[in-house]
Amino acid sequence: MLKDNQKYKGHRGNFMTFTCIAGLIVGVFSVISDNLPNLSDGVTVFKFVISYLAVMINSLPIWFILAMVVGYIFAKKIRDAVLLGAIYTIAAITFYFVISNIYQDTPVTISFKEEAISYLIWYGASTVGGIIGGCVGFFIKKTPYALLSLLAGLILQLFVNGTSSWNNIVGIAQNITYCLMIGCIVIIYIVIVKFNISLVKRNEERL
Repeated sequence: MLKDNQKYKGHRGNFMTFTCIAGLIVGVFSVISDNLPNLSDGVTVFKFVISYLAVMINSLPIWFILAMVVGYIFAKKIRDAVLLGAIYTIAAITFYFVISNIYQDTPVTISFKEEAISYLIWYGASTVGGIIGGCVGFFIKKTPYALLSLLAGLILQLFVNGTSSWNNIVGIAQNITYCLMIGCIVIIYIVIVKFNISLVKRNEERL
């Protein structure tokens, strides 16, 4: 019993550490993404790398993937995936809001009602995304076919970015990254299908 309690505390501690580190990184780079430098007059390697990382980390697929990681690593039951996925995304969006408010030189003046509605929408959407991501990550342990949901999300993100995103170097790099991720998932899917087919044939031959 004591060993189980220690193991549970260690597992919970690892989750909290991951949440704080990943959430802080996501929060920082999401704020940077909202305040990207002007790259039209020329771009240094450092500015390009920072801008690329910021745009990628602040994208919906990466937020979703990190929630998937939580569900995959830390969830032992579907209930855990729901709870931990929601906690992680709430923490990440909270880091984002805190850092964004610190970064702003001049605070935006809006009514309390508008601010409350805005926070409600952001937290609600983030929580739902975290729950779905956590569940997908959990189900990947059961069946790799759950990766197909991420494939659909990446394709959708390319359509959302639109053709205009191919007009700048950061947008091109982001879209190419999504295409590479889509290619990797397709390859994994093909390998899984082939493996399953060969496994079925072997079982039939033995019978």
